[in-house]
Amino acid sequence: MTNQHGWIKLHRQILEWEWYSDNNCFRLFLHLLLKANHKEKRFKGIELKVGSIVTSRDLLARETGLSSQQIRTALNKLISTNEITSETSSQGTILQIVSYEKYQVATNEITNEQPTSNQRVTTNKNIKKEKKEIYIPEFSEFLEYAISQVPTVNKEDVRLKYESWKVNEWKDGNDKKIMNWKTKLNNTLPYIRKDEFKTYTPNIIHE
Repeated sequence: MTNQHGWIKLHRQILEWEWYSDNNCFRLFLHLLLKANHKEKRFKGIELKVGSIVTSRDLLARETGLSSQQIRTALNKLISTNEITSETSSQGTILQIVSYEKYQVATNEITNEQPTSNQRVTTNKNIKKEKKEIYIPEFSEFLEYAISQVPTVNKEDVRLKYESWKVNEWKDGNDKKIMNWKTKLNNTLPYIRKDEFKTYTPNIIHE
C-alpha cells in the first residue's frame, strides 16, 4: 500500500552514486522512491514508517519488468551499501529507504503538478541549501561500508581515516568538502592497510 501522488526530488549528485551505472539497481531504487510512503500509516495491522513499502520480489519484478533474480541481486546490492533495509512481515517484505528524507519534497514546497514561478524559486533555494549541507555518516556506517567494499580492510586504519576527515570538518587533504563520502572512501580504500585471512559475509535476502 503506497501513495503514488506527489513529488520526489533528485539532486544531480546522484550521478556520482555508486549504483547509478547499474541499470537494474538504479531502476529498482527509483521505483522504490516513487512507491514509498511519504507519511506514516497503518496497513493491515502493520505500522509503516515514512519511506517504507510493503512488497515482494515477484511483485517488484512485475512492476519494473526485471526478472525475479535481477530483483534479488539488486536488492542485495542496495542492502549491502545501506541504501535500504529489509524486514519480513506477515503481509510481505517491508523495504525501508534509509535516507528517504533526502528525496522527499515537503508539501509546502510544491502543491500541484505544475509548479508556479514562486514555487520553482523556492525549490531552487532548497537545492542551493542542499549543496551546502553534506551527509556525515556515523563511524559504524562508515566502517560497514568500507568492509562491504574491501572485506579485509584494517578497521583501525578506517577509524583513523574517519577521524581525520572529522577533525578537518569533513574535508580532504586538499581542503575540499567531501560531498560524497562513499565515492571518496572508495578512492581511498586501495591505500588503506589490509588484514590477512579475514572474511566478511553481509546479510542478504533469501526467499
